[in-house]
Order: sequence, then C-alpha cells, then structure tokens
Amino acid sequence: MTLYLYDMSNSTGVSASPYGYRIHEALHLLSLPYETELLSFSQVARMFSKTHKTVPVLVDGDREIGDSWAIANHLAVNHDPDNLLFGGAGGYPLACFITRWVDASIMGAVNRIIVKDIHDSIHQADQAEYRDKQETRYGQSLEALHLTGGDGLLDFQVSLYPARQAIKEYPYLGGDSPTYADFTLHSVFRWSRLTSEIELLRPDDRLRSWIHRMDIWLKID
Repeated sequence: MTLYLYDMSNSTGVSASPYGYRIHEALHLLSLPYETELLSFSQVARMFSKTHKTVPVLVDGDREIGDSWAIANHLAVNHDPDNLLFGGAGGYPLACFITRWVDASIMGAVNRIIVKDIHDSIHQADQAEYRDKQETRYGQSLEALHLTGGDGLLDFQVSLYPARQAIKEYPYLGGDSPTYADFTLHSVFRWSRLTSEIELLRPDDRLRSWIHRMDIWLKID
C-alpha cells in the first residue's frame, strides 16, 4: 500500500519544511514507496485546520498521522522490522533527545537568522500572514531582523558542540550508519540552504563533513 505524505512547499514548488525533510529521509532509509503532495502555507491551514496544526501529515491506509515525531514512531512500529530508523533500543533515547534539543533550541535560532529569507521564499499570497506572525513573535520588522540576524550566528554555532563531539567518534550521530537522530539535525541545514544564502557554519566546522556524508547517502546533489 502506497503511503502519502503531505508536506509544505515554497514558491518554486520545492519542499520547504525541515520537519517534512525528517520524514522524507526516514522513508528513504526504510526504502518505502510513497507519494508527496506539496501544499502552500494557506493550503495547509485550509486542509488540516480541524485535525492538524501543520505538516507533515502521513496517510497510511486508513490512518492519518500528524507531527514528525509521531510519524517516525508510526513508521518504526509498522514498517521497520529491522529497527533501522532508531538504531535499536539504545538509539531511541538518542533520537528522542536530539529531536527535543533541535525543536527547543536549534530550530528557533535558525528561524531567527533566516526569517526574512523564509518570507521571501514562500508563496506571495502567504507572505503577508507570515510577516505578521513573525513580526509579532519577534517584535521587530523582518528587515530589522535580517540586519541583526547574524548576531545570533556565533551562539548558534556554539550550541552545536554536542553534535560536533558525537561525530568525532562516529561518522553519524546514530553511529556507523544514519538514523532518525541524524535526520532531525540534517533537516535543519537542508532546509536552510534551500531557503537562504546565509552560511550557518564556519568553513572549518567538522559538521560540514557530516552534512556532506548525509547528502551522499541521500543522493542529494
């Protein structure tokens, strides 16, 4: 049975959700066939306003699962007999920690740094609503945020210390092969580079090598 993944797109028709990328990468690992339907910000609100706050949303038979972490758990239980996604029992707490860390710290930091570029990349019809929400959130115009966004770049880079230490010992956060822990962090950089020209990492940051390994594994040009 084919899986259906609802994801968010930017104005060029490319997936624009870091949370969606987590699931695309999980499905790649599990070699599961699936179809994707890309939606704009406003289409997401119209389609799922009564059931889900946002995408990704996975439809698996008669089940509809929202939230990337819930989807990952669904895939692990129903489509992962070899325990590849979390890397076995020991990998589940790691994936949980990385997911909570990225959601609580990393995503907010990156969003602030590239928020103006996110606005510019989405469908024009959605830009006014997005601008209003983000300017209310930060108490500044997007233009002002763009000018000062780089101020948080050093703090963001410092916050990545745990990930840098992990890949000193292993090629991936999940160990010898990528797991959901890798997908959660990699999705942030994948989203950022497709949205903004701002370089989040220093040229000598060892995380660049890890991103490159992930790109090769995912067959991303």
